[in-house]
Amino acid sequence: MAEALIMSEKTRLETPRAYWMNRSPQSLKPHPVSLAIYGDEPVDGPFLQSVRESGVLVPLAIKANGTIISGHRRLKAALACDLDVVPVTIVEFPDELAERQAIIDHNRQREKTLTQRMHESEALEEIERERANTRMLAGKALDPTATLPEGSKGETREKVAEAIGMKPRTYDKAKKIYDAAQEGNETAQTALKEIDAGETSINAVYTEIKRQESESKREARREENRKMVQETQDPLKVGAKFATIVIDPPWDWGDEGDVDQFGRAKPTYATMPLAEIEKLPVGELADVDCHLYLWISNRSLPKGFGLIDAWGFRYVTCLTWCKPSIGMGNYFRGSTEHILFAIKGSQPLNRKDVGTWFQAPRGSEHSAKPDAFFRLVESCSPGPYLEMFARNSRPGWISWGAQV
Repeated sequence: MAEALIMSEKTRLETPRAYWMNRSPQSLKPHPVSLAIYGDEPVDGPFLQSVRESGVLVPLAIKANGTIISGHRRLKAALACDLDVVPVTIVEFPDELAERQAIIDHNRQREKTLTQRMHESEALEEIERERANTRMLAGKALDPTATLPEGSKGETREKVAEAIGMKPRTYDKAKKIYDAAQEGNETAQTALKEIDAGETSINAVYTEIKRQESESKREARREENRKMVQETQDPLKVGAKFATIVIDPPWDWGDEGDVDQFGRAKPTYATMPLAEIEKLPVGELADVDCHLYLWISNRSLPKGFGLIDAWGFRYVTCLTWCKPSIGMGNYFRGSTEHILFAIKGSQPLNRKDVGTWFQAPRGSEHSAKPDAFFRLVESCSPGPYLEMFARNSRPGWISWGAQV
């Protein structure tokens, strides 16, 4: 069969091309695996013009039966240019797995869209699985207790990522986008086309998909919390979880060393020692990803960092409320109050234009917090929202405290 497809060795050596077919190019057909991975792409523009002027310079890789392993686009261009002969080289494979691998190997240098690369990755993962099963079956023939070695999945991921020209982390992101598109996510489907067209990046699309997923989970959590808290005033009892928690602990002044601060009015609510505040179930009420806003005075700052650690959060920054007038104090007269901002998991702010201080008038009640603060929180952090030791109820929030 090979002799029927190519000219003599003497003719081959005398020509500048590799092998010349002496039968109709129309008799060659693309491999179905190649079509599944790369699609039946149109040929036009500079590539077509190059073939028209110079012919097909790189031989097609074909099986003896005329199935194209590599070069389907070159053949299409040749047919479009009415070329009579096309250079080919005959390739053979020991098995079907090697044949599928060769299709990808022969196309390794070509420019590919993300969709094509992800099709490649699916084919490569399937090849790796089949090879692993073959190795395992061979091992079991010798040892019935043999199993696939630990870490094989991770090794496969790294092999596939390298084979399609990606770093493992980038491959993970691309796979997330591709899988979402395959599952019918319209945003991912549109974004995949935009990535293929060079209009956006994998990182940008991945970030948006993760944001959508997080918001969807938070919306489900908000509805779940709403139903559960209707039945009880104890969110912990019903297993409610929150993406944003504001807490203004009822500090016990005795913990601060100076009980009788200059002219300072005593609070109208019950206070708690630091040890009891530390035991509050803040971490249990926090969702996997959560923002924490911990109100704290200048004097109490050292306590706050310990509480953040005890509740399972990590400190990020400090916000400051600048009050319109000075207050009480044994040393300096206080005119600011702070909010320690901490996070659990990974949850970005909704905004990127907020500074670390704000001005607002004092409330009418002792230790009451300004509405401007809550508006800031709602614009920066996602719900569902919980305010612990709340003085008043607030629309869209679960308020949990002695005065509510």
